[in-house]
Amino acid sequence: MSIRLKGQETQVAFVSANGTEESVADVKSFDIQFDRDILSEGYLGQTTEQKDDIFKGVSGKLEFHVREAEFLDLIQRMNEKTKRRLPGEQFEIVSTLTFPDGQRRRILVSDAKFGAIPISTPSRDDYVTVTFDYAADDGSILPA
Repeated sequence: MSIRLKGQETQVAFVSANGTEESVADVKSFDIQFDRDILSEGYLGQTTEQKDDIFKGVSGKLEFHVREAEFLDLIQRMNEKTKRRLPGEQFEIVSTLTFPDGQRRRILVSDAKFGAIPISTPSRDDYVTVTFDYAADDGSILPA
């Protein structure tokens, strides 16, 4: 019987030029997608289409609950980077997976770019949630 990997064995760190961003510590969910397309082309005299594939980067979503006010400073820095007012600023997402057999692997998303950043307060008894939709040129699965 094998034991499956669970969220409690997964850590996500949001890192900037300033170091690990502690305001993104209470991660509720993390999605990563390795974006790929399949190309299909038909040629005269052939009875089926030929296939190829291309890599188009990575994308996903990071959702966290707000614990401290510094998350607003982070969003401001993200906005300033987008406006080209913070040269050298870069954001990375690192997910560490600790498997039940003790192996650890990391997925690294370098120089992530971000879309709209909703700050959600659904009701009086719900936690405030921030969502980062992101995309990047590449993602790496780091060796053990």
